[in-house]
Amino acid sequence: MRTHLLFAWLFLMLVDLQAVSDQCRLSHQQSLLLKLKDSLLFNATSSKILVKWNESSDYCTWEGVTCEEGCVTGLKLSNESISGGIDNSGNLINLSFLNLSNAGFEGQIPKELSHLTSALVQNLTQLEELYLDGVNISAPGKEWVQALSFSLPKLRVLSLAACYLSGLIDQSLAKLEYLSVIRLDFNNLSAPIPRFFANFTNLTSLSLVSCGLYGTFPNEIFQVPTLQSIEIAHNELLQGSLPEFPKNSALQSLLPSCLFNGTLPNSMAKLIKLVYLDLSYNNFSGPIPSFNKNLTHIDLSSNGLTGPIPSTLWEGLLNLADVNLGYNFLNGNIPSSLFALPSLQSIELAFNQFSGPIAEFPNAPFSKLYYVDLRSNNLNGPIPMSIFKLRKLGALLLSSNEFNGTIQLHMFQGLRNLFNLDLSHNNLSFNVTETSNSNFTSLPRFNVLRLAYCNLKIFPDQMLKNQDGLRYLDLSNNQIYGVIPYWIWKLGNRSLTYLNLSHNHLVRVQEPYSPGFVSILDLHSNQLRGKIPVLPPYATYIDLSSNSFTSPISVALGNNAGLLSYISLANNGLTGVIPKAICNSESLQVLDLSNNSFNGRIPTCILTMRRIFEVDLRGNRLSGQIPDSFSVNCGLQTLDLNGNLLTDGIPKSLVNCTALEFLDLGNNHLHDTFPMSLKSIVTLRVLVLRSNKLYGHITCSESIGSWRRIQIVDVASNNFSGELPGQCLTKWNVMVDFEDDTNPRFDPRILDIIPYILYSKYYPSVMNKGLKMELVKIPTGFTAIDFSSNNFHGEVPNELGQLKSLIVLNFSNNALGGEIPSSFGNLSQLESLDLSRNHINGTIPASLSNLNFLSVLNLSNNQLFGRIPKGNQLQTFAADSFQGNIGLCGPPLTSNCTDNVAEISPDTPIDSHSTSDTEIEWNFISFEVGFIAGFGIVICPSCFGRDGENIILIVWRTLLITSYHSYF
Repeated sequence: MRTHLLFAWLFLMLVDLQAVSDQCRLSHQQSLLLKLKDSLLFNATSSKILVKWNESSDYCTWEGVTCEEGCVTGLKLSNESISGGIDNSGNLINLSFLNLSNAGFEGQIPKELSHLTSALVQNLTQLEELYLDGVNISAPGKEWVQALSFSLPKLRVLSLAACYLSGLIDQSLAKLEYLSVIRLDFNNLSAPIPRFFANFTNLTSLSLVSCGLYGTFPNEIFQVPTLQSIEIAHNELLQGSLPEFPKNSALQSLLPSCLFNGTLPNSMAKLIKLVYLDLSYNNFSGPIPSFNKNLTHIDLSSNGLTGPIPSTLWEGLLNLADVNLGYNFLNGNIPSSLFALPSLQSIELAFNQFSGPIAEFPNAPFSKLYYVDLRSNNLNGPIPMSIFKLRKLGALLLSSNEFNGTIQLHMFQGLRNLFNLDLSHNNLSFNVTETSNSNFTSLPRFNVLRLAYCNLKIFPDQMLKNQDGLRYLDLSNNQIYGVIPYWIWKLGNRSLTYLNLSHNHLVRVQEPYSPGFVSILDLHSNQLRGKIPVLPPYATYIDLSSNSFTSPISVALGNNAGLLSYISLANNGLTGVIPKAICNSESLQVLDLSNNSFNGRIPTCILTMRRIFEVDLRGNRLSGQIPDSFSVNCGLQTLDLNGNLLTDGIPKSLVNCTALEFLDLGNNHLHDTFPMSLKSIVTLRVLVLRSNKLYGHITCSESIGSWRRIQIVDVASNNFSGELPGQCLTKWNVMVDFEDDTNPRFDPRILDIIPYILYSKYYPSVMNKGLKMELVKIPTGFTAIDFSSNNFHGEVPNELGQLKSLIVLNFSNNALGGEIPSSFGNLSQLESLDLSRNHINGTIPASLSNLNFLSVLNLSNNQLFGRIPKGNQLQTFAADSFQGNIGLCGPPLTSNCTDNVAEISPDTPIDSHSTSDTEIEWNFISFEVGFIAGFGIVICPSCFGRDGENIILIVWRTLLITSYHSYF
């Protein structure tokens, strides 16, 4: 076994010290150590220990050698890149310390010692400390544990980090009763933590960082009275909670960053020896308890902690240097006493719900504060002047709050150490034109400067031009007019790597244009026009979308696409063909050329790129067939070709894209049957095939039953026929129960689909009126089925009633018959239902009155009869929702019901399959743009933190109901 071989090899390396052990007082022991050195094969160039061993000094003074009364008791040969050269045999009886961490052992282990021998056991029995970190042992738990437990009975320190160990830690480790330090970090143990660890009565340090541990952490381990340090971070499946700690606990350092939950016990104040507390990245909830006064480091970030942080919490913490409470739900004011702590160097309170102003605090010039991060709270009022007196301040991050007032450049003149400043997204105004009493050479030398949304009207050239160390500059979302100045490319001695000038009013790039080392360039949402600028030679991320560029892009690409991972040129007026040079980058992951005027064919190479996962070419004039060249290793997650002139069929090789989530081929001229082969793509969430020339049946037995994550299916405005595939719809798990989706997340590509689904038959008219629905993001909880404007017949499937998470359902403009299933009353999340222009008969089921979220309803132009069910919901819709059903009566229709109303049925069938524009009810499309604008404001990128999806879903649903209710 490999473990036995390793220990056998260690034995061989040590036996040359036999005489040093047995005869450590004899004069020739130095020569024996030199003999050991000569027998080893090692890299003399990188050696820092063995290479220094020579006859000119006492061997007990040699680096790596420890002696006690002339006997060698310790040997440290870590990082020596030993590859072999072991020979001889013998005994070593005095060695108590052995460190071979990262020593290499790359050579072949001698065959004659292929098993762990009794001699090895005998000669290492005095060993107390063993360090083999980074040595590739590659052994399961039972093998390496037994090899140690039977060989090293006096072992106190065991350090085997990153040794490729695996499996459950064997019970035999409990035989090493003297163990005080256990360090097994970065091994793939993939097992629970053994409870017998609590039986090590001398245990002082337990470190199991990133070991793939799972299960529940044994609380008994916390109770070990000698335990000083617990480090079990980065075990994402390990759960547990903190117990009430005993008064005599020796804990000094606590780092269980896993899935621990519950509240933090008040007994933490009893941990008087605790100096380092890191409970970050857990699921702790409730308030922050009191702490002992000896703490130097507190990190409770990324939990679910709530409540305020009272000023009394910080009293007496004179040694506290770092506090991180970020990414929680803490609220109330931030006490100024926190800033006044004499030893404090770092404050991180970002992404909470703190509010109110920050009060001025004393002794700011003498403070040690170096790092202040208060981003993404609800803080308001002016930035306290005390902040600008923190002479040692290096980073000030205040973005995404409600701070107000005017910032003057001279305020920064005393902050000579400030290198990272973020004032973005507040209500601040930045005065960059002051001239009196300003010495701009005394301003800080920034590495990172973020001034987004600071009401800038011009470039702050006085602040920027002398910044020779600037690497990151964000001036986005301001009101800067005019040209992008040539000097901006000289910032940081031409070493600027990040530049974001998006969302301004810039019209031109000033010459000379020399982007130097810029790798991330974001100029989107300006008014830049003319030819598109040549891409920076080291560009990795380029966003020039939503401008007015009008030119081909072949010159701009040149030979500078080799490092690109993201490029968006969407929403311009770019022309010509898509050049094949776009494929020169082996790193390209996202390509967005949507909404331009590109023509010609889709370059085959785009669809065969190895790392690309998003291709968006919608809204162009691309023609010809979609290349049937998707590679067997296709990694595409998004393919959007909507709104082009593409013809022929849907490529068969698309089935190779097994990670595909978003597929939109709508509004083309594709002529094919339903793509049955896509049934094997189980990741599919959005499928849009609307407005093509597709035909044939959609059946359950061969096609779409495997889409358990599907959220949107839109096949409207084609020539599909046959009956609706009712049975397979119940296999669409996300629509049945959204909570069943194991991987919920936002999908921005859904944005372009919503207008078609919600206003499908009215959408062209909406666009002709110049109205465009632009949403920033839609939660993945959005679900929709649109089979409208086809030739489907038969009854509406009763199985649809199982889709309890369905939000939009549109079967309009088909030839469906039968009755509306009463099971529709189970569609508790339904907000839009359109069954108009069919042959549906019978009465409206009373269960529809139970649909409390329903805000769009159209049952017009069918053969329904009888009384419209009473209730709080159906009577809120306009009469237009029910018109064209001769036999219907009751509110909101003006016709009253007679006593025999249940027997009334229409005498004349209605043509329910007309596509004439004259059939459109124009009052259905008179919704206002304000709803859309409000949507974009409320649903913003800063909303997408923890539980952001739930927040946005509530906002989105409320707006949708209100707006639809108003206009329909």
